[in-house]
Amino acid sequence: MRPSTALLTLCYLVPLVVASPLDVYQRNSISIPLSRMSRDTTIEDVKAHLTTVSYKYDVTSRNYALNTGSPHSLSNRGPPYKLGERSTGSLTGDGNSVPLKNQSVNLWYGSIAVGEPPESFTVQIDTGSADLFLCSVRSGLSCAGHREYNATSSATSLDLNTSFVVKYGNRTEVSGDEYTDVVELAGYKAINQTLAVTDTYYSDFAASNAPDGLAGFAFQEISSYGAAPLFQTLCDSHVLHKNVFGLSLSTQKDKSELRVGGSNPSMYEPDTLTIVPVTVKGYWQIQLDGLSRNGEDMMVPTDKAQAIVDTGTALIVTKPENAVKYYENIKGARAVDEIWTVPCDTIGLFAPTLTFGGQLFPVSSSTFNLGPVHEGSTDCIAGLTGMPGIGEHWIIGDVFLQNVYTIFDVGNTEVGFARLKL
Repeated sequence: MRPSTALLTLCYLVPLVVASPLDVYQRNSISIPLSRMSRDTTIEDVKAHLTTVSYKYDVTSRNYALNTGSPHSLSNRGPPYKLGERSTGSLTGDGNSVPLKNQSVNLWYGSIAVGEPPESFTVQIDTGSADLFLCSVRSGLSCAGHREYNATSSATSLDLNTSFVVKYGNRTEVSGDEYTDVVELAGYKAINQTLAVTDTYYSDFAASNAPDGLAGFAFQEISSYGAAPLFQTLCDSHVLHKNVFGLSLSTQKDKSELRVGGSNPSMYEPDTLTIVPVTVKGYWQIQLDGLSRNGEDMMVPTDKAQAIVDTGTALIVTKPENAVKYYENIKGARAVDEIWTVPCDTIGLFAPTLTFGGQLFPVSSSTFNLGPVHEGSTDCIAGLTGMPGIGEHWIIGDVFLQNVYTIFDVGNTEVGFARLKL
């Protein structure tokens, strides 16, 4: 992805010594390609994206409390971040792979098949949420241009006679009815998978060229309707060789994919694979050991900093105080409503390095630089930003994930990072 391309629209860490990790993640996996559509990034895009991200975590943290009976540490985050209304201004190795694309701002998406006979739908692959949403044939204009799910056309569809509403702030983003049906991902079939069939549709998907829906790959604890996510259903069905999926969100053409049932060791350096445990099951939440800039420790409180690995978030997000500290000694850096800009001729010098499990994982200058503030500007948008109400949590999004191969191990509730092969 070019620097001017949009990135926008999840146990405390104990270093593990892993013998022959490829034997664990390599066999019998299938990949699906992931794709992404690019466009120029603007400050307003980033603002709108962060508003959506904040609302998502408001909803999912409340879901965690409802589903588990205990508050998540994000539950005390205060009101959702808001900057006005939306602005106008192949995983191989151990399973099957799906190519991923990126649509619009932050949406990495691939294909699934639903029903009998099966129909193909494109869905956002979101490790920061847990639900499966598709358009209903009753949704009208909000689903114009999308493939719509028609329960009466599927011999395996079952109406659960349960309605749902998901609100972001004061507005309804998703509402409709719950069904179960057969959902196929990379050739694997999830039988009786719960899905939300929406009458009012998620506004980020309203554009006709957006994906048809969303597939959450986090844990059931943050589900809006308390049902097993798609990948968990596959795990529970014992159809996978390993209860693992791997992700490559590469800047290189045809190098982005979701690998189901394992990882793709041809895409990463095996000796750099670092595996860390999930600290709180719900999100893909792990401990962040540290963050540095040009070798200078940015004083991340390692006994408290929790990182949520989230393909549905474009940037690296932290509390505003951490962002101020990160940029305070950079000449020409300034904040525009929490969005930081740095002179384009020097921004590449200030990309961060994150530490997980004692391993350093640098962010490239090209992914850290989201492009000029506007055409002809000498200032560029930086990929690390502040967001109020996040507490000691860090959201680790696309800016970081494009630089690593990520393995999500559901069976062992742990995350692995490895450096991509050049």
